[in-house]
Amino acid sequence: MSSTRTPDLPVVRQADMVAGLEHLGVMPGDVALVHSSLSAFGRVEGGADTVIDAVIEALGPKGTAVFPAFTWRKYHAITEPVVFDVAREPVKNEVGIIPETFRQRPGVLRSPHICHSVCALGPQARNVMGDGGKSWGPTSSFGQLEELNAWNLLLGVTTTSCTALHHCEDLMQVPYRSYRSYEDSTLVLADGTRQSCQSIEFLPQPGTRADFAKMEAVFAEQGVLRTTTVGGAKLLAIRMQDLVRVTMAGLTEDIHYLCAK
Repeated sequence: MSSTRTPDLPVVRQADMVAGLEHLGVMPGDVALVHSSLSAFGRVEGGADTVIDAVIEALGPKGTAVFPAFTWRKYHAITEPVVFDVAREPVKNEVGIIPETFRQRPGVLRSPHICHSVCALGPQARNVMGDGGKSWGPTSSFGQLEELNAWNLLLGVTTTSCTALHHCEDLMQVPYRSYRSYEDSTLVLADGTRQSCQSIEFLPQPGTRADFAKMEAVFAEQGVLRTTTVGGAKLLAIRMQDLVRVTMAGLTEDIHYLCAK
């Protein structure tokens, strides 16, 4: 009786990841927003910490690492006031073990947005916190990342995870989304201070479906996407200003450009 043997997953080390990031063009002093999947790599020696350490090494001491700390699934549909603990609210169930591990590292700052906060470490960390108001737009963390021309790194995930595309929807004021606030909600800051919540969310209308997957091919065709492979994971990289320019052109031609037809 014959059996089919499952191939061994590749073992990925920190040096492999650093080499992959450098191949994408990531350089010391850069700012990078990182979306990631640990399982996509295969077997990572050292787990989530290895991915984080590789990003920090590639960026160097003058660079700034940024990871999503989203809690959209938990809070976007809540209509009653909530208390959001900025320092302690976990993110693993929404964005995975890598951002959750990064969130808990010493010195990491987290922005005070109920649904779309980010965590950052490095010289530009405070600059990418935004004002805690809108999820996207000029005064948000994503607006700051655009100004800094940060990398959008997709490590083992596709452009369906590229939240910066929502930033373009906000800039274009797409008709299939509308704002809502979190009236009477409270933020608990890292030092225990409580303050009123200023978060505003740009929610899609019921039945709206995004089609972000197509953007990988679009960015590649426009010559602004860099790719490589580390272990079992495909890595994608695009500069924020290139992402905004290309996507805004599509939205200008068709305001429903990012929607599934």
